[in-house]
Amino acid sequence: MRIVFVLLVLGVSFFGIAGPQLAGRVERVVAGNTISVRIEAVLAPLSGFSPGTVIQARYVGVSFSEAEADNAYALNSLLVGEKQVFLEVEEKARAEGGSVLAYVFLDREGWLMVNAILVATPVFSFVPTPGANRYDHLLKYFDNPPSPPSLVCSVLYSWNEAGLHVGERACVEGPVASVGTSRGGDVFLNLGKPYPDPNRFTLFIPARHVGKFEVVFGPRFWTNLLGRTVLAQGEIRLYQGGPGD
Repeated sequence: MRIVFVLLVLGVSFFGIAGPQLAGRVERVVAGNTISVRIEAVLAPLSGFSPGTVIQARYVGVSFSEAEADNAYALNSLLVGEKQVFLEVEEKARAEGGSVLAYVFLDREGWLMVNAILVATPVFSFVPTPGANRYDHLLKYFDNPPSPPSLVCSVLYSWNEAGLHVGERACVEGPVASVGTSRGGDVFLNLGKPYPDPNRFTLFIPARHVGKFEVVFGPRFWTNLLGRTVLAQGEIRLYQGGPGD
């Protein structure tokens, strides 16, 4: 199986998201689409919320079947458990039981929407929430995203010859021999040879772009790539003294 990685990745923000209103920390993952959050700061004018308050927030438009409940809980926990999150709330609607309806983000700027990341996986689906339809177009899109585009490679190198072409823009193909992450969240896919073999070719995905790949390929996609052949397009550069992309 060959997986295609495109270095010019899709960002959520092009849909024109207004931006989070609350910052908080997840105290408990209640279900696959519900979290308990302690508010740390109010970022925009919003009545009824104050720092220190604990609220239960349900993701707008995010649904899953009873059969997938355990998987949904696990994915949600992996994505947001005990992490700082940022919320944009629906002020005119509430979920059953009184939970706040919210669009939850992993970053203050509103690039990485948890709702969209989850519905892009096979476990979840988009179901419109009555009275909370601000980003239905976005969630509907990610519930059935287009297939990753096929790369048109005018120049293609195998992983073991790409190091001879530093500075060129080309496609590089090879089997994933090992994967790794940095403390800062960068992802490394080592082609041909595992780390720390100096003859490996490394695909480097900066932390700021990892979430965009997860939207397309699923949470922690790199953990499923060992032994698979990937194809990437971009400029071949030296990384810490060795060839990489």
